[in-house]
Amino acid sequence: MPKISVIMLTYDRETLVSRAIESVLAQTFRDFEFIIVDNGSSDGSGAIAG
Repeated sequence: MPKISVIMLTYDRETLVSRAIESVLAQTFRDFEFIIVDNGSSDGSGAIAG
């Protein structure tokens, strides 16, 4: 089965990024890579994603 890439962009979404990450990680399909790109957030989004 081919590997799946999930790419999530975030920019100043501190209140939402944790929930979005949890949602992706809760999927039953496990063979994927999860890439989170912080586009220079000025809030805590990058710290949460990192």
